[in-house]
Amino acid sequence: MGKSRFIELMAKSMGKTATAEELAELNTFLEQFPESKKMYQVTAALKGSAKQADTVKQKDISTKLEELWYKIKSTDKNQGFINDASKVKPLFHWRWAAAAVLVLGMVGSLLYTRKLRLADQAARLVMHEVRVPNGTTRKLVMPDGTKVILNAGSTFTYPETFAKNTRDVTLNGEGFFEVTHNAKRPFLVHTSNLTVKVLGTVFNVKAYNNDKNIETTLLKGKVQVELGNNPEKNIILLPNEKLLVTNNEPQTRTQAGNTLNQAKVEYQVITLPAVKADEVKETAWLDSRILFTNEPFEDVAKQIERKYNVQIVFESQALETEQISGLLDKESLQDALRIIEITTPFNYRMDGKTVYLSKKEKQN
Repeated sequence: MGKSRFIELMAKSMGKTATAEELAELNTFLEQFPESKKMYQVTAALKGSAKQADTVKQKDISTKLEELWYKIKSTDKNQGFINDASKVKPLFHWRWAAAAVLVLGMVGSLLYTRKLRLADQAARLVMHEVRVPNGTTRKLVMPDGTKVILNAGSTFTYPETFAKNTRDVTLNGEGFFEVTHNAKRPFLVHTSNLTVKVLGTVFNVKAYNNDKNIETTLLKGKVQVELGNNPEKNIILLPNEKLLVTNNEPQTRTQAGNTLNQAKVEYQVITLPAVKADEVKETAWLDSRILFTNEPFEDVAKQIERKYNVQIVFESQALETEQISGLLDKESLQDALRIIEITTPFNYRMDGKTVYLSKKEKQN
């Protein structure tokens, strides 16, 4: 075993990173060479001052070691001409001290590197879960500087520190993202049925579990969407395009009653109309507004529930499918219902935070 291998094994042993095989190799060597065993004991004794040694600059340690090893090497060449035991004994002390300093430096470096690695792994294991109640929104800044705004009724999960290769977050609900550009670390938004992959861009994702569709709307940059049931199918979106993906419906039995089938994920890409920035309905919620055009009343009702923190119950199935249009801004809940009632007649009654809607019968 060479000197460098011996010192490496000592460093790993003291840093508690050596494998069982490496420890066995070190013990075998120490038994065969008593001088090396004594050097190991000296180094172990000096280990108690390792914390103090950490304050020494690595450059200074390297310089001193070069000088020490040079002296040892020079002395080794002339060792045959030295007969005075009093001169030989200090030489071995120098040798042990030099090896000890080298090992302590390596141990300190290994421990520091290990400490950083463990701290990084621990940070990635620490997950933050943000739940946004109905009636509110929430703004966040990610570890990389990415800005996120979460809509009411959303749950968002992200790590304390992103991984080296990717930046992964999970969304159940709706979020508006301004992603910090990093070509080497794509930003991934995972939802129940799809994953949105970006490098740096501005987009909106609407992925509530109880909605019929999952929407990805791109405003700036470019995104790649991977469908959960078909990871090889990548859909590229360009600015002012929206991807609609059919949300998975609950599993249903076949007519035979034996087999469970799951709805297939279908999708379509829609080009948004050319409108002013404040008239984009997909992001109207950022200003606490609801903008809807020829949408089923039941879909608008879900947005009303999130905005006003209420529960809407339809007592008439025909009312759920009524197509309605309008804009709800700063109105109270009662005023919002009256605005819709102008074009779609219905009756409503309130019981606490529950709103019951029923079809208004035509008068003869």
